[in-house]
Amino acid sequence: MTKFDIEVLLNIHNSEVVVAIALTEESLHKRNITHFGPTTLRSTLAYGMLRLCKPQPSDIIIDPMCGTGAIPLEGAMEWPCSYYMAGDNNELAINRTINNINHIHNKRHNKGSTAYGLPIDTVQWDLCKLPIRTGSADIIVTDMPFGKRIGSRKKNWDLYPSCLKEMGRVCRPEIGKAVLLTQDKKCFAKTLSTMGHLWQKSHTVWVNVGGLHAAVYFLKRTSLSFNKITEDIKNKEPAEKTKTEE
Repeated sequence: MTKFDIEVLLNIHNSEVVVAIALTEESLHKRNITHFGPTTLRSTLAYGMLRLCKPQPSDIIIDPMCGTGAIPLEGAMEWPCSYYMAGDNNELAINRTINNINHIHNKRHNKGSTAYGLPIDTVQWDLCKLPIRTGSADIIVTDMPFGKRIGSRKKNWDLYPSCLKEMGRVCRPEIGKAVLLTQDKKCFAKTLSTMGHLWQKSHTVWVNVGGLHAAVYFLKRTSLSFNKITEDIKNKEPAEKTKTEE
């Protein structure tokens, strides 16, 4: 159907009916993105993930696998009083993020806006060795590799534990939060079950990503200090070694 006056979406699931009405003529899923990658996250989903963690003024929000920068860009546009760090290990991803940020800058400049800058820094880094001080981030929001177009399911079994551990290091104990998207639910659930000392799952939101049944996990950082965990591990190793020798 074309040239319709109004678009109405009817979603029926068991005994529940949801009626939605389109408020804009064009889709908003790529509203802040002009440079796309192989797995660019929809802006609407990025907004939903950020909204889950309720950013506050002065919060430090990190996307350690930023891709094209959809999450930090959406955050900077909608919650400009927070500070965002967008990082990735892929140079092409970093370039796409920078180009998308520059597009917003130029768009504002052309409209005569005085709000020229965005509260975003972009860094190329190793996800498992983030150049960030321990316990300094308030929120982590990221789209993790599904193991399909990027990486593989096999690699995720090594990547996910390292990711969650490093995120637990940089996130503030007790008050820190993480909102993580993945379609590799089996690997994530198994990894999370071994990270109870760092992360506790609050709830899960199921989403459709390009026809894939994916999950957004909302995690809360435990009160346990990462330095305390490291000390306990160091103290435990000599004891186990002595026991083995005996």
